[in-house]
Amino acid sequence: MQDRYKKFDLTNKVAVITGASEGIGRDMAVGLAEAGADIIICSRREERLLEVKKIAAKTGRKVQTYTVDIQNVSEIKGLKAFIKANAGKVDILINNAGYAVTKPAWEVSETDWDTMLDTGFKGLFFCCQTIGSIMREQGYGKIINLSSTLSKSIVPGRAVYAGLKAGINHLTEALAMEWAPHGIRVNAIAPTAVNTPSRQATLQGPMLEKVLARIPLRRLATTEDLLGAVIYLSSGASDFVTGQTIFVDGGWVAAR
Repeated sequence: MQDRYKKFDLTNKVAVITGASEGIGRDMAVGLAEAGADIIICSRREERLLEVKKIAAKTGRKVQTYTVDIQNVSEIKGLKAFIKANAGKVDILINNAGYAVTKPAWEVSETDWDTMLDTGFKGLFFCCQTIGSIMREQGYGKIINLSSTLSKSIVPGRAVYAGLKAGINHLTEALAMEWAPHGIRVNAIAPTAVNTPSRQATLQGPMLEKVLARIPLRRLATTEDLLGAVIYLSSGASDFVTGQTIFVDGGWVAAR
């Protein structure tokens, strides 16, 4: 029985995490290192990455940083070259980087649209394609995309974001089908509101009460809640799971 639990061990796996400079991505990166993985943490802000590196390095795992703006495909190709030169392989890709604008659909600008889609959908796809090509050479890999409960539910002011996240769920299924012959598993996790510093600044008073009223478990998600799903999908324990979106939402979607 004990050997079965070893399937969750990520020792000597190499994980790449985008949007790892703060919030969900930061805690996922540290959590994967604690689970045994060597990590390559990526974002646009080098100074923030170096702060995360100091924390993650305390696990004793190898931690490398790479500054990248995933809106630019050429920079994603640079990340691929860095991975091959400095790690030699990649077992896990966490597509966490994203950008959100909250405003009525009437007021969404072209710049708002382009930034959300170029980061959260175009960037995600080309990270899958470019970094996934290393996994294709290996014949094995795990890709985890960050979706949201808004992929299956609606709140005012998030029309474009909700559409984008619904697209991620469907893209996850499509890539899982195409890439299964190469040993690449593609899944997504969809959290509800996560109790990060940025959320604490926006979810207060009546707004917080309104959100909690929609969550049957009556609390916000924590990054620890997400980490269990991420470790499972990253590990050998989920080798027969692909094309799935796991809702880590306290029952939000089920209660709609």
